[in-house]
Amino acid sequence: MQKKVFRGASKLRRRQLVRSMPTAVLLALALTLAAWVPAPPATSTPLALAATPQAGPARPQAEEMQPATVKLMVIPGAQSYPVWVMESRGITDKYKLKLIITEVASPTAQTVQMQQQDFEVGFGSWITVALLRAQGVPLTNVYPMFGFFTNDIVVRNDSPIRSFGDLKGKRIGTFGGPTAGTTTLFRMVGSRFYGFDPLKDARSQTAAPPLLSGLLERGDLDAILSLDPFVLQLLETGQFRSIGNIGNLWREKAGTNPMLVAVTVNENWARKNADVARRFVRAYKEAMEILKADIDIWTGIAKKAGITTEKGARLLRERTAPGLMTTWNQEIIDQQYKYVADVHKEFPRIEGIPKTIPDGTFTLVYAP
Repeated sequence: MQKKVFRGASKLRRRQLVRSMPTAVLLALALTLAAWVPAPPATSTPLALAATPQAGPARPQAEEMQPATVKLMVIPGAQSYPVWVMESRGITDKYKLKLIITEVASPTAQTVQMQQQDFEVGFGSWITVALLRAQGVPLTNVYPMFGFFTNDIVVRNDSPIRSFGDLKGKRIGTFGGPTAGTTTLFRMVGSRFYGFDPLKDARSQTAAPPLLSGLLERGDLDAILSLDPFVLQLLETGQFRSIGNIGNLWREKAGTNPMLVAVTVNENWARKNADVARRFVRAYKEAMEILKADIDIWTGIAKKAGITTEKGARLLRERTAPGLMTTWNQEIIDQQYKYVADVHKEFPRIEGIPKTIPDGTFTLVYAP
């Protein structure tokens, strides 16, 4: 495996460093991207309709499998878990794949990489992919990753904030930027169930998860919306507490289950390398099945994530494994259309959510 890192600095040996842009620049690019969404092409699919599975090349026989490399883009954290399993359990060797990994610091940085098409496979918000596809960027979602959001709102133990409703007017840090899928659900929970928009009725700022943790610890922020393993790292210290998980809040109150992250491919690459794309998805699915079934593997994953206690490893598994998806079908795709319709009902002028979902945003072509 070769790995390069898309961030400001790294102590990892023998890795190619990719210098990241300042957060402010990336945020500006992401906002510009979200704002400039031309009218979808004539082939766009109305929200009420589901995407039609696309036909693809015939599947090759096993003996035709040739060694191949895959340029994989990940945000460090939960997106790395199946990658670790794929490599440590010999799954990439089984499918004759060599992963060249680029780590990006945040969803905002990931959006820039996707826009530049500087990747072959990645794990990203399917909504961001739909927006980019509407602008002509050849991306498509080929398999699910997380079936629900596992993002917590974390505060210091001595904070007067006790519930979601107490966030109004406070200093809040988010890791995904104003157009990210996590931020959209955060706003949906606040607006529909607590009577305020946390992006407009609070003082919000965006930063990478490790920076958010430091800002909260120093008292520069009142609360942060973050993700594992960074949430667990804070909770393990005993100095912080969670006031709610936005995925749980939405499921409990709305009764629906929007998909958070999908396996996204550069469509130009996938069409030319359909066999390699399918092999990657099969390898990825095997890794996800191991993550769901093998309790012991989470001890090693927790250590890689900086979680050192047995309790922390157990919490990581309990919080993550149930949301990992190993099925991809039309019913799951249809649920995402419904969620987007719900968002537009709540925020008719929202930026960062497509009014129509372009054809090809989802495909079943590469699914096992």
